[in-house]
Amino acid sequence: MLEKPVKKFIGKFYCTLDDKARLTVPSKFRELVPGEEGSKVLVISRGKERCLYLFTPDYFDWIIEQLGLLAPGPQQRNLIRYYSSESENLKVDRVGRVQMPPHYLEALGDSKSLVVVGGLTHMEVWKQEEFEKIMKDADDTYQNGPWQL
Repeated sequence: MLEKPVKKFIGKFYCTLDDKARLTVPSKFRELVPGEEGSKVLVISRGKERCLYLFTPDYFDWIIEQLGLLAPGPQQRNLIRYYSSESENLKVDRVGRVQMPPHYLEALGDSKSLVVVGGLTHMEVWKQEEFEKIMKDADDTYQNGPWQL
């Protein structure tokens, strides 16, 4: 059984896609991706709430293992289909960029202004306007919710 990888992706970075639809992964986050420069890989997947997820390969392997532990049946098969059809490997080039596939950008609303956010165990990529909206909800949950440090 694989141990759940903990990477501590924290922070937010405002980014712009270049003319070739490449996203520069923030250097603070690239340091957490295993491998040598020029040979690093991330796994992109559609996320919830209109964002994209970027996983390290070891974390994606852990997700796959967790899917295998679900009770066999339609829900397990649907989740396996979702992750296998809505995910792909992205090579991180020597200067830290990933080529964003067009269908993932369409899911974000074809914006060039993006925010890459730490999701603790993974990265999230948001259209800037959507991120600002969702952060209002997050702030309200934080300010008014029952959870305390």
